[in-house]
Amino acid sequence: MTVVQTPPDHSIRLNKLVRSPRQRVFEAWTQPEQIAAWFAPEPDTVCRDVTLEPEVGGAFRFAMESPKGLHVGGGTITAFDPPNKLAYSWSWEGMPDFGHDSHVTIELFEAENPYDDGRPATEVVLTHERLATASERSEHTGGWWASLRALGFYVRGVDPREAMFGKAAASG
Repeated sequence: MTVVQTPPDHSIRLNKLVRSPRQRVFEAWTQPEQIAAWFAPEPDTVCRDVTLEPEVGGAFRFAMESPKGLHVGGGTITAFDPPNKLAYSWSWEGMPDFGHDSHVTIELFEAENPYDDGRPATEVVLTHERLATASERSEHTGGWWASLRALGFYVRGVDPREAMFGKAAASG
């Protein structure tokens, strides 16, 4: 396996504090039925048909349906270390010039909870590498921020769409 170093300007790195235990956050990110409940960055987007095979070499695939159309993405798991790390290749089907053959790494760290002393929190560090253009980096950054925000609500038992957009979750 060849390690490809990504120039810093070809990647995004996002940090998000989530007020939930690390194991809970990892489960939300690795169980298909849970991914479908929060992994959609826009109010009228529904995540469907999620596959995540929890092992290195396993498949990760999902479909996002919105009024703009159906977008299918996914890749192959490259790291699976519960509850610390998940990484996978990333491509959008039918969009070979948009984030194709990029790579996503999610790292989870126990953190202090500044909102509720004594209750667990997790720092999520998401790195998306090999995004060749400014447009790819911008679009993926917006999508990831919205998804991380939704994840934060979801793991605390709050409907992400209700909290973010004032509407109940769309049915999957």
